[in-house]
Amino acid sequence: MKIIVEQEYTSVACNRTPEIADWNNEGIICFGAKNAVVIYDTNYKSKDPLTVLSHHKSQVNSVKWLHNSCTELVSCSADKTAAIWTLDDGWKVTSTLTGHGDGVTCVHGIFDGEDLIVFTASIDSSVRVWERKGGTVSLKQSICLQSGLCLTLHAHMLSGKPVLFCALDDHKIHVFAGEEYHRVHTLVGHEDWVRGMDVLDVEDNTILLASASQDTYIRLWRIQEHVDQPTTGIKVEEKVFHAHDKPWSVKLEAVLSGHEGWVYGVQWHPYSYENGVKKPVYRLLSSSLDKTLIIWEPESSPAGGEGEGVWTEKVRVGEVGGNGLGFYGSRFGPGGTQFMGHGYNGSFHIWNFRKETGQWEPAVVAGGHYSAVEDVAWEPHRGRYLVSVSADQTSRLHAPWVKQDGSSEWHEIARPQVHGYDLASLALITSTTYASAAEEKVIRVFTAPHNLITNFKNIVGDELVKGGAVGPEGASVPSLGLSNKAVFSGEDKPDSSDDNDGYFVPVDMTEPPKEETLVQHTLWPETQKLYGHGYEVFALAASPDGALLASACKATSLEHAAVLIWETSTWHQIQKLTSHTLTVTQMAFSPDSSRLLSVSRDRRWSLFCRRQGSNLFDMVASTDKTNGVHSRIIWCCAWAHDGSVFATGSRDGKLCVWTKKEMKSQSSLGMYGLLGEALSLPNTSITAVAFAPLKVSGERIVSIGFESGVIRIYSFGDAWRLLRELDNSAAHHLAVRRVCFRPLREGGDVLLASCGADNLLRIHRVTIC
Repeated sequence: MKIIVEQEYTSVACNRTPEIADWNNEGIICFGAKNAVVIYDTNYKSKDPLTVLSHHKSQVNSVKWLHNSCTELVSCSADKTAAIWTLDDGWKVTSTLTGHGDGVTCVHGIFDGEDLIVFTASIDSSVRVWERKGGTVSLKQSICLQSGLCLTLHAHMLSGKPVLFCALDDHKIHVFAGEEYHRVHTLVGHEDWVRGMDVLDVEDNTILLASASQDTYIRLWRIQEHVDQPTTGIKVEEKVFHAHDKPWSVKLEAVLSGHEGWVYGVQWHPYSYENGVKKPVYRLLSSSLDKTLIIWEPESSPAGGEGEGVWTEKVRVGEVGGNGLGFYGSRFGPGGTQFMGHGYNGSFHIWNFRKETGQWEPAVVAGGHYSAVEDVAWEPHRGRYLVSVSADQTSRLHAPWVKQDGSSEWHEIARPQVHGYDLASLALITSTTYASAAEEKVIRVFTAPHNLITNFKNIVGDELVKGGAVGPEGASVPSLGLSNKAVFSGEDKPDSSDDNDGYFVPVDMTEPPKEETLVQHTLWPETQKLYGHGYEVFALAASPDGALLASACKATSLEHAAVLIWETSTWHQIQKLTSHTLTVTQMAFSPDSSRLLSVSRDRRWSLFCRRQGSNLFDMVASTDKTNGVHSRIIWCCAWAHDGSVFATGSRDGKLCVWTKKEMKSQSSLGMYGLLGEALSLPNTSITAVAFAPLKVSGERIVSIGFESGVIRIYSFGDAWRLLRELDNSAAHHLAVRRVCFRPLREGGDVLLASCGADNLLRIHRVTIC
């Protein structure tokens, strides 16, 4: 048996820090997502544009392309290291820079001829200078900042020699130069931390330094070789310093005031566009927590020369409404005809310049969760879409966008829930109804609105509900509420005295929505709240026939560890199943909805059987200390597609397959027992398991997720056989929370979805030969 696994879809947001993303001239964005570096190809055609690179052991703090190179980048992490990545038959770490005593917060690299110089700054109050000569990297110097912290740094070649600009927590920019880097000057003027810098060559021996600060201002500094001239009339104040055996003058060129919040990022670009024509005018892109991006240009003369006109806003874009807190950074795209901002929610926003209209228009971009993805579930029966819930307090609906040329690519097309609590679990009850659980005692039930059903057909090309839907047009959230309020067609928009500051507006879409639309106009109305648990609800499961919902909460006693059964026709609680003594970690209904399996922190599993012609259950089997194979927490369980066997996986690295026996035992197992031998993987923790929806040559295909982030696919017949392992870059680099196969459709491919604590949601296409 041979198995081929191909990457179909990757969904993740970038980390919420400045300088976490960069864009090169070939249209490739690199960014940090949790502990990984992600390569985002904005030129992709009908394939997954994201490539995940796992190397760092803690959160990535900054990723930058090396100047003059589209095949090398540098990254730094809270794991106290930085890395140089090189594209050579795939991305590889060619050098790991170790030695800092604490997390590395910012990094920058420049080429000095053939040699590469990399600068890293750390919480340990030092800046280290690394040099790569002939492929060998060595530490050239360590600059001690006493007790100061470097918030951002930028290096540039000045008169053929490197100069380093460091913004420290004293609100000043410190200039370092020389063969042995030493402080040669300090730029004073900002009244708060400087968080972004960029340098532009304007003439020989003349540069412009832009600095962005939390004081809401951007300052432009002109640094050029100093020439003594007689003083005539009014003259701009200049400071003189010496570097590389030359005198240099520093003048404050301009102070740009336009942002109303902290300014986190600036970047130069040497061209402008007017009426579709490229002009040599310096442009500066800035990003702020006031939710806007601004492109600045001088009013008059072309690039180069002193005495340029007043700097003014030429373009201002940003979020309107929504719950974001602005932009952490921004970058120009290839040729300056695109620019990108990344926001507080980890989302990317890209605007493209249209020559025909002379306008900047938003583009469809990749995105995802910015915190751990706790659960995923396919649409029942047909698997036309996938829903995920996360500790970032959102639920997201992912589906394939079918383009006009017939190709398709996966995107987030709706955000049914934007909550006030970290979400923990979900259960899809029908194609248009799901329940979610968060860090609260309430279970919330949502139903797809008419606007989503219409747009789903437009984007995916498939009808969720035959003949259209009735009911609410959409939903909105009151400013001080947690419940999505239904909005019906024809309702008047509330006046300004209404507490609804995010009112729903129907949107007709033929392509995946942008972030602003997702946040505000794709919510699902909340139709039910289910009360009954004493602590935060932790696990949910829905019966395949859509008639029942099972729920369980965090617990340390028999009473609170009970599983509650709800009838979906009335949403009444009809039964309380007591068996476990600690938190039930996962539950699963059998494919025919006749049995309910639960696993728990108490190292036991319990099986409940549905009474004939009833929705009530009786316990028919469970494990105890005498017959339980697992010696640690059981994290996961799953049924095979035919319902004849089920599997349990635990922290002790064991995966067991159980089946119904011909003879009833005298123990608590009743008619059930172990099938074959347990898969035992010492020194691992199994956190997720799923059966493929088919047999191959009489053997079952089982996908197993591990706490290490690795996913393995086994065949199980007379013995366990490893078919394929997906490593930390192909699968996850932190604990796998869930794996699940899409329900098998006629003529459809086998798709495996997974999610993890690394913020990633992934879909792989599995071909079994």
